[in-house]
Amino acid sequence: MKKNLKICFLGDSITYGVGTTKKYQDIIAELTGAEVYGFGIDGAKTIHVFAEMEEMEKTVGTDFDVLSILIGTNDFCGGVPIGEFFTEHEEKIVISTDEKGEPNRYTVRKKREFVFTDDTFCGRLNKLFSYIKERYADKRIIFVTPPHRAYAYFGLDNVQPSELYANSAGEYFERYVEAERKAADIWSVELVDVYRDSGLFPLADSNAKLYFHDDKTDRLHPGAKGDELIAKTIIRKLGTI
Repeated sequence: MKKNLKICFLGDSITYGVGTTKKYQDIIAELTGAEVYGFGIDGAKTIHVFAEMEEMEKTVGTDFDVLSILIGTNDFCGGVPIGEFFTEHEEKIVISTDEKGEPNRYTVRKKREFVFTDDTFCGRLNKLFSYIKERYADKRIIFVTPPHRAYAYFGLDNVQPSELYANSAGEYFERYVEAERKAADIWSVELVDVYRDSGLFPLADSNAKLYFHDDKTDRLHPGAKGDELIAKTIIRKLGTI
């Protein structure tokens, strides 16, 4: 791993540090010696990452090596429709020209167009990565899937059921994670699959007690031991530098 690596972390309450005594980015700093900066916002959805990037640039400018983004759980909780990454239509195209360069043969092919919208999760991901690819072309981008989520009680008007229940859009949580994996493929972004590879599974009582904030009221936010698992999952990817 490169010495003196400077990493900026964007995301939601997990990056912000709700429910933990030690944030995963701070554990990464301790274990690797990296210089870390966290700009996560409690409750953030994908559309809020733009504001986090503005704050990041006020603090560190563009003087960093890696940009890490952990997002998606609040898009699910908010019932944002999944949507599609592309629309598709047919278009007439040139397949040969004459000696003067004038078209002389055509055919019809299907063509995809990116969907850029705030109204769907796929549209939000397209907007985010289009912006990042243009603005931070020389940076290493790491997209981090959120961990599994289980029951959380945050007050009388904020009770969140486990991922065994669909959201208000009728979608299960893994569909949002699958969309994130697809976005990483589409935009050629490195993926750290915390959902799959961290071992965090709060639906199991023993896992929730050991790795999450409170097994009775908050199986959404990892505790310090859970953040350590997230940190080590990201470090395994960083170690490939």
